[in-house]
Amino acid sequence: MEKILYERELYEPLRQHLTDCGFEVRSEVHKCDLVAQMADLLIIVEMKRHLSFDLLAQAVERQSYADAVYVCVPKPAGLKQDKLWKDKMKVLRQLGLGLLLVGKIGQNHIVEEALSPEQAIPLRASVKKRQALQKEFKNRSLDLNIGGSRGVPLVTAYREAALFLVFLLDTHGPLTAKSLRSLGAHPKKTTPILNANYYNWFVKTDEKCYTLTESGKQAIVTYAPLISAFRISAQPASCSQ
Repeated sequence: MEKILYERELYEPLRQHLTDCGFEVRSEVHKCDLVAQMADLLIIVEMKRHLSFDLLAQAVERQSYADAVYVCVPKPAGLKQDKLWKDKMKVLRQLGLGLLLVGKIGQNHIVEEALSPEQAIPLRASVKKRQALQKEFKNRSLDLNIGGSRGVPLVTAYREAALFLVFLLDTHGPLTAKSLRSLGAHPKKTTPILNANYYNWFVKTDEKCYTLTESGKQAIVTYAPLISAFRISAQPASCSQ
């Protein structure tokens, strides 16, 4: 068993495992490392390199708006079912948390469910947090974040909508808000995003069209995977009112 050095190495094996189980998976949703949903079942997984109090505190907080919560850590080399390990399992069981272990052998990863959270005692549900989590989850068309990453710009639903505008302007040149909406931009968010210009990606021309700033052009490089995914829906257009 090889040692897993970084928290972000846990994400892809977990994503694949849960996808194989029939879940749709997104990472870094409202500060949750990984969120998986299948029908009305909502699962949250928090990842760390080691079991710690901070990890447990995070996971317990998530229980107020998820149906099940797992913690995930690398599988210890030479894992022994000794008293220390059994004590850890007892704590997790008492908290109603599940445990997922990720092991690495060569280039292959193995995900094991060491403890199921099914016997958890439901806490009072935080309806607002659950609704906000599900809204953000559903509004992302792609999963472009890597759970557990640090210092990497996250692709939120808002940022994805803004990047679609970047893609359209890069592809077609200057366009009005109306033209952008006709090409598939968000019917309600487009004008607010352009007016707020939160990322400084857009500038309005004298013809009332929008075009890209240098920062907007750089976003094409920074978010290349998402821009590439958008290219399949490209359609010719011209600047019009």
